[in-house]
Amino acid sequence: ALVEQVKGLKEKIAELKEKMNSAEVTLIAKEERKTDPADLYADFSRADLVMTVLDWQGSVVEVSSSQFRNAIAQIQLLNPNVEFNLDGLDEEKE
Repeated sequence: ALVEQVKGLKEKIAELKEKMNSAEVTLIAKEERKTDPADLYADFSRADLVMTVLDWQGSVVEVSSSQFRNAIAQIQLLNPNVEFNLDGLDEEKE
């Protein structure tokens, strides 16, 4: 009788573990759907995702740099009699 109880409890533990794993996968899937509702990145590998992020990062830097240069040009246009020291502005610094 005790052996059967242990066997039954082991089966119940296995069932509960399976339910827990299933619930975890379902939760992850729901979270993924929230962040990517159009499934644009569903087939992305980790490398693809990193490459995409790095591409976007480069684009952001380019756009920011361009906007900064435009702002400097506007300031210079509005202040034609002021001489600006722009040495080193185009250099990347960390």
